[in-house]
Amino acid sequence: MASMIGWVIVSIILILLAFGLGRRRGKRAASHSPQQLDALGEAWQRGYDEAVRYLGQSGGKAPAEPAVDEALGAPGGPVPPDNAQPAQPQPAAVNDAAPVVSGAEAVRGSQPYLQRVPANAASAYRAPAPAAATGSAVPAKPMKALTKRERELRNINITLYVAALMIVAAGALFLSFALPPLSKLIALFLLSAAFYGGGLITYSVKPSLRPAGAAFAGTGLALLPLCAIATHSTLELSGPATWLIFSAIGTVAVGYATLALKSRVLAWVAVLILVSTAMAGAATMQRGVLYYMLILLVLSIVLMLLAARSERIRASIFFQALIGTAQLLPAFVFVLAAILVEMLTSRDLFWIFALLTAQLLISVRLLANRRLLRTYAARASFMAMLVSGCNYLGLTATSTWLVLACALGLQAVAVLRWATGYRQRLGLALKHLQIERAVLWSAGIASVFFAYFAAEGFEAFMLSCIAVPVFMALAVPGLLRGTKLEIGAIAVLPLVTLVDLQNYSWRPLPAFVLALVGLSLAHRRTRSLLKEITGHVRWVLELIGAGVLGAALQELTTDGDGSANGTASLIAVLLVMFILWVANLASRSLLEGGLAQAHRLGRVGASALLGVVLLLGLRILSTRGEDGYGASSMAFLGLSSLAWFIVGLVVAAGLVIASGWRLRDLAVQRPELGQSISLGAAGLLLGLYALSFGRHFWPLAIFIGAASLGYFIWCLRRSINQRWKVIYAALAQVLFSSMVWWLAYSMEFDIHGRFCLLLVSVAIPQLVRLLASIRRGNALRSELRWMAVGLLAGIPAATLAYGQLAGGLDRGAVLLACLFFGLHGLAAFKAETGLAIVKRQLYLLAPILSLILLISIPALAMPDATGWVRTIWWSSQAACAMLLAVGLGALILEWRLRAKKQYSLAVALAIFLPAVWAAAWQAGSWWAVAAHLLMACALILMVHTRSSAWYAAGSSIMLAVAILRAVFEVRQAGGALMMELMDAAWALAGTGMVLYLLAIFHGRMKEPTPGYPRFGCLHADPPGAASRLYFAGMLFALLLAGGIGHLDAGATWQVVGGALLIFGVAVLVRLYELPQALVIFGVDGFILLGALLSLSSYAQIAGAPRASSVAAYACIVAVVLVVWRNVRADARLQKIYLLAASAAGSLALLTALVESNGAAQVIGLVFFGALVAWGLKLGERLFIWWGAAAITLAVLWFLRDLAFLWLVVIGLGLIAAAVFKLVKVDKQESVPAKQGSLADPPMPAGPERTGQDGPEPS
Repeated sequence: MASMIGWVIVSIILILLAFGLGRRRGKRAASHSPQQLDALGEAWQRGYDEAVRYLGQSGGKAPAEPAVDEALGAPGGPVPPDNAQPAQPQPAAVNDAAPVVSGAEAVRGSQPYLQRVPANAASAYRAPAPAAATGSAVPAKPMKALTKRERELRNINITLYVAALMIVAAGALFLSFALPPLSKLIALFLLSAAFYGGGLITYSVKPSLRPAGAAFAGTGLALLPLCAIATHSTLELSGPATWLIFSAIGTVAVGYATLALKSRVLAWVAVLILVSTAMAGAATMQRGVLYYMLILLVLSIVLMLLAARSERIRASIFFQALIGTAQLLPAFVFVLAAILVEMLTSRDLFWIFALLTAQLLISVRLLANRRLLRTYAARASFMAMLVSGCNYLGLTATSTWLVLACALGLQAVAVLRWATGYRQRLGLALKHLQIERAVLWSAGIASVFFAYFAAEGFEAFMLSCIAVPVFMALAVPGLLRGTKLEIGAIAVLPLVTLVDLQNYSWRPLPAFVLALVGLSLAHRRTRSLLKEITGHVRWVLELIGAGVLGAALQELTTDGDGSANGTASLIAVLLVMFILWVANLASRSLLEGGLAQAHRLGRVGASALLGVVLLLGLRILSTRGEDGYGASSMAFLGLSSLAWFIVGLVVAAGLVIASGWRLRDLAVQRPELGQSISLGAAGLLLGLYALSFGRHFWPLAIFIGAASLGYFIWCLRRSINQRWKVIYAALAQVLFSSMVWWLAYSMEFDIHGRFCLLLVSVAIPQLVRLLASIRRGNALRSELRWMAVGLLAGIPAATLAYGQLAGGLDRGAVLLACLFFGLHGLAAFKAETGLAIVKRQLYLLAPILSLILLISIPALAMPDATGWVRTIWWSSQAACAMLLAVGLGALILEWRLRAKKQYSLAVALAIFLPAVWAAAWQAGSWWAVAAHLLMACALILMVHTRSSAWYAAGSSIMLAVAILRAVFEVRQAGGALMMELMDAAWALAGTGMVLYLLAIFHGRMKEPTPGYPRFGCLHADPPGAASRLYFAGMLFALLLAGGIGHLDAGATWQVVGGALLIFGVAVLVRLYELPQALVIFGVDGFILLGALLSLSSYAQIAGAPRASSVAAYACIVAVVLVVWRNVRADARLQKIYLLAASAAGSLALLTALVESNGAAQVIGLVFFGALVAWGLKLGERLFIWWGAAAITLAVLWFLRDLAFLWLVVIGLGLIAAAVFKLVKVDKQESVPAKQGSLADPPMPAGPERTGQDGPEPS
């Protein structure tokens, strides 16, 4: 409990701090210099005088009020639109001595008790009339700042509201006090009546105290709900009766207060309490939830009729509240009905939506604003009423969905038929109507779709044969006009009928026939792009209809057996697609220019692509006969599915070749299409060739491959594009090699032999080509270069794929692939003379990798059941020795070729790749240590050979890894299974020593001290810059060693020793690495680091301290830093340390409240006492207030049980302060005659109009 109270107090303190900071920043933001305010006032006054003078000279007059209300759309109707703005006061001519509106008038708009009600409340919401015929325009009223008096009144209002809130909160707490219930009830009634009556009397008797009177009356009204709760708890009254009584009392009280205070906010509250009274009446009747909603809807209709037809209501202050509530109640009823839908019957929902529809239609008729939204809401409510009515009448779900679909379709037809009047009445754009019709058709189609899911038996037949055709007939008017939405709707509806395929395959056919007829009709009546799109849609429906027809034929020929309907549909679609493909090829518009040609070409391409996809599906279905389905079940029109597949594949290949021949001239006439046509034909032929492979029909692949090979050779001879010549040659090579593979596979060659045969057939011709290029001395062309790179990437990929297919790699085949890989890389490097030196060296990666693999593979354990090489040639240790020998030889070349940069990348790869592979291969042996040492030596050498100091960073890392591995090997030799953390710490310490020696040898301590390397590849003094990196690596290694030892949580000497090592590293950094500008802060860093290490050591040795203790410790450390700064006589960081100490002390006090830490509380109090004294010494008001506030809050903590009395005392104190301030402000305002009423404030002088404080009158 104490912990919870502590957290509450902490939260309150944080809230108060946030409020204080925000208030201070607000004051700073609102403050302006007197000169700036004077300038603003003068500019505002000049602009206003010029506008008045202009109107006087031009004879402009204030515009007359409009005769017709724009909100209601009827003469004299005062209901304003939602977006209407109050009419601005019009300045009079110069001759008229009209007073300038003072700043207090602007306050009335935001303060309810200062507002006046005009003679006609609705006139304030009428839109301004157009300018006079003379063309004079009324200048807009400029924005002005609040005056000093207005700001004081605003602050007084806020204070009174806060005080009222505290009084109400005190009343709520008073209900839980241990007093007799009747006494509490009487006390609350008296308190509420006293505040309410006293507020109204104060408001009417003393004009200068009207804000206080309004606040008192509001407090009395806010206490009424507490009186209701006390009454229900004390007297034997039911909940609905109590609700009704106090709602009636609240309606009368708030209504009278509205008239007395002239407050629009209270007018809204009064109307809302009237709604509450109506709901209380429904609750008293106890007739169910339905009566709540019906009464609210009837009340909404009555309020709307009163607000729209009664002149007295329009002129009263309740106008806006009545009209707004009348519009909000339907939304509230809808939300309530949605929440309680499970409790309502269909009859209840029918009456609710019927009344809701009526209310929305009345609002559309009476109100001019948001008519479109109300229209949509009324239509949605009507649809909900239809659903409820169908449910109430007992109709099936299918019938209900059909009713909704017909209603939506009729609405779409109506919107299309009467679009002109609909747009004019609601002010809609044509795009809006299109979107609305799209939504209606989509919803109607979705309703038909749901109707199918709910249909059973005969209902599905009625849907497919009668309902859907009738619904499709609704799209005929749109089809006759050639509209897009109706074309889309009639195209989608046949697809919905496909749901009925599970019963009878022929049922969707009527819908497809009607859709094709309608699309043909629309195709004749449309033009340009829409005509082509309609043709595409009809093409798609023809294919889908062919599938439905195929399934129907299969069902008819097999006496209802539908097991092969899918295959039959696919074959029928394929046949119809071939027919349409031939028709498109034979069309004249295919070779004629224009829009039709582009769409014909697109349809030919889609036919080809669809043919490949269908053949793939047919290939999959044709294999199902082998799994037990039987050949007879997979037959269509007397032929098996496999026969249909072979015929279709041959026809498709022939059509692709025929299409390429048919479009040969088009590719020459339009080169931009030639590449797409060539690429599409090549891709399709390759796809068909891939589908032709099969064990039982292996000659088919040879036939398709030969046809495709002949087509590619024909294209190669005709093409004049060098790039496409290379592509066709590569495709021919691929086809030839794959045919060789397939022939060898059909002849039952071993897979290893097939792969080697394929590798030889591809690699040897390419090597011959590269050798011929080397002999000619010509640089490789770009396409030949890409082919060389592709082969270098393809050999490893093909080898890996072969290994996956074979279930394992053969040593002989892999060695052959590696040999060809290395030879091809060397030949490409020799033949490639047109590239830069760095890029050309990348070819040497292939021979380097090939050499590594040729050394490693003979030592690897591989399957020895098949293949050429079945035994291991040498051991893994011998292979590692050879790899390291290769790396060592490359290291020697690094030194000897240091002046020849054209081989630098290749030499580096030759050094590091064998070493990395050896280290990874023999990770648990001394070979890995040797490999890392080799890499470290190479990086050390590269600092000198490549003139870059950054290699020192890599050598430092490699040295650390090598030493760590060596320590691990030593520990493993001693019998340990793993290396402990202290072993790693000692290894890092040893690494630091080695790096220190390297730094010394490279000149770290020489004069002048070398600098760190700049970001770049080359450096002027690489050894000196490398020495700085080695020294930094030494410091980092020692820091890691100290951190591991300190955080290992082992023995005490480890923790303390690690901390000392970390501190020693800090000392070295201070002596050798710290910039001179930061040296003066070195002792500060030592104090902070020492404190942190001490705290960490204590936490590991004795246990983690509490949060309050840590905060108090941080406070003490900050105080020590302050003392050090004063001893040094350097106060640059003193204030920062004091702020940190204050924050830590505050945190210590707050956390001590939660943890009940007395020592932390004492430390915090002592610190804040010293802080007050130190603040007085320094003259810092922040520290004085901070310490005083902390001590005061600590004292108030002991009075935390008196919350009720504190609220009362604070609330009364705020009220007294606000009243005192209000009287003082009223006395400061001396006006000639009209002073004394806040509702009629004095007319300020010129400076007050600009937000300044004008001079006080004498």
